[in-house]
Order: sequence, then structure tokens, then C-alpha cells
Amino acid sequence: MQAYRFRLLHEDQEDFLRDIEIKPGQSFREFHEIIKTAVGLEGQELASFFVCDRTWNKQHEITLINMDATDSVMDTTVDEEQIKVQIPVSVMDDVKIRDVIEDPHQRLYYQYDFLNPRSFFIELTRILDADEKKIYPNCVKKEGVLSALVTPNYESFLDDPDEEAMINELNDLIKDGNMEEEVDENFSTEPEW
Repeated sequence: MQAYRFRLLHEDQEDFLRDIEIKPGQSFREFHEIIKTAVGLEGQELASFFVCDRTWNKQHEITLINMDATDSVMDTTVDEEQIKVQIPVSVMDDVKIRDVIEDPHQRLYYQYDFLNPRSFFIELTRILDADEKKIYPNCVKKEGVLSALVTPNYESFLDDPDEEAMINELNDLIKDGNMEEEVDENFSTEPEW
């Protein structure tokens, strides 16, 4: 029996890595759960794996839950031009790790929590003999701690009386349904020269 060792790197944090071993017959749901544990991601947020080619172009999405989407539309670069492509979508519980391994250095992109995204690059680094004494999946190497997300402090924003007045005025306009712009009669779009 074999095991795959994947290296997980954070998109924005150079001092962070995790090495995770998982058996080929285990599901992407199990991979997702060990990543959450090894990284310290809390909650039950949505997540997706993207199977990528050698240049990190997304080719297949493997999502946590079925959103009734048969394909996903992604931006990708082809010959230095941005285009939209449809890629197939599967559900983590239905896909085994071995189902997507096409390259000895297979690349995956993992995104957790789409509202406050945490993104990781994953690459297959070794195929090894599974140790019958180990429980898979498991994290075999940890370096660095994932930095905390910086979230905007809206309370400090509301402490400014001018900002609060502007928000209240905007809320009143929305409630009244009167969102038309006031036109400054002295404003001209013609250049002054």
C-alpha cells in the first residue's frame, strides 16, 4: 500500500508549510479535514480544491458541497491572454485522491472560506510505502504559524462623526428609494485649457 506526501504552502506567508501524508484511496473530504486540523482553520466554512496543471491553471474544481453546478467558470491565461473557461466540478466526498493524480508532482490549489479566503498551494512531493502503524491522513511536518486574518475595524470607522453622518445620510437615501445623484450646475466635463 502506498501513501502520497503533499506539501502545503500558504499563498501569502513564506515561513509557513505543512507536509501531509494521505492514502490514494482516501477522499478529498478527508484531505480537507486534515488540512483544517494541521493549519488550525476553525469553523465550517466552504472550501474547494482545484486540480491544476504545472503552471497552476485550474482544470477541475472539487468542492465541499454540491451547489448544483455542473461546471464552474474560471479566469485563466492562455498565450498571455485572460479568457474564461468552464471546468468540471465534483464533490469532495465523491473523489478519491488517486482519481486526480496524473503527474508525479501533481499540483492542487486549496481555498478555504470564500468570504475571508485562505488560499494554499499544494504539490505532491513523494509517493512512499504506507506505514501500517500510522493512521492516515496525518501531518508529518509543520513549520510556521498561520498569521491571523486582518479584518477591518468598522467600530473605529463609526467613531468619526463625519463618517457616521455620511452613513446615516446614505441609509436614509436607500430607505426613501431616492438614490438619484444631485448634479452640480457648476461642474463641467470640458477641459479648462
